[in-house]
Amino acid sequence: MAAPALAGTVFTDGAFSTSDYIVTSYSGPAVTTSYGQTPSGNPGTALEGSYGAQGGNASGVLFTAINTNFVYNPGVSGAIGSLSASLDRFFEPTVNGAQIAVGSYSLRILAQQDGKIYQSIFTFGPFNQPGGSWYTLAATNIQASDFKLFDPANFSAAGSATGLDFSGDAITFGFAMRAAGAVDANGDPIDLPSSGILRADNFELSIAAVPGPVVGAGLPGLIIAFIGIGIALRSRRSLSPLAA
Repeated sequence: MAAPALAGTVFTDGAFSTSDYIVTSYSGPAVTTSYGQTPSGNPGTALEGSYGAQGGNASGVLFTAINTNFVYNPGVSGAIGSLSASLDRFFEPTVNGAQIAVGSYSLRILAQQDGKIYQSIFTFGPFNQPGGSWYTLAATNIQASDFKLFDPANFSAAGSATGLDFSGDAITFGFAMRAAGAVDANGDPIDLPSSGILRADNFELSIAAVPGPVVGAGLPGLIIAFIGIGIALRSRRSLSPLAA
């Protein structure tokens, strides 16, 4: 386990060695998946996941990637006030051998605490546009309440229960890549071969600590009060900055 990071830390990864992540794929029984490092990043290397289905793929596919080298322990480094995150995403889906449009793109930030995985999901455009291009997705001021418990048995759902504690036990972070199931205009599953390539690059996560009290606030008024009653205040101690 890596040493706990400090508040104010900005974690970045633009290489995506698979040895730095625990990657898991979720899909229906008739879907095959694979993942690994690809040289087709934005630029350089990136994480790539691919899938293929010979028939219906109503549930789609989800790849989760938890980084094993970055850990934040609120008990050591202080409670988290908020997170900011960004990730470059690429998606190129096909149905029956022909490229199809991408409905939307999602930034899915993962946080693992006490053996449970939580996800925070933000949806971005472009909407209903051809795939095969890179897009940078970013969100700021992410709160613990924005994270919902991930259910592996229902991986396509966003989740509803919360539970992530920004002041609790150690947290590891990551992201997820999602490909929705192939459906027609009415939302019914398409019983045709489908496949897709998903990529992620330039992952950045910034941790902001809970603001502490201002050191020395109120001291001028206290000094004036003491002087007013004829008392000279002398201190042999100096104030130390609060942990951030």
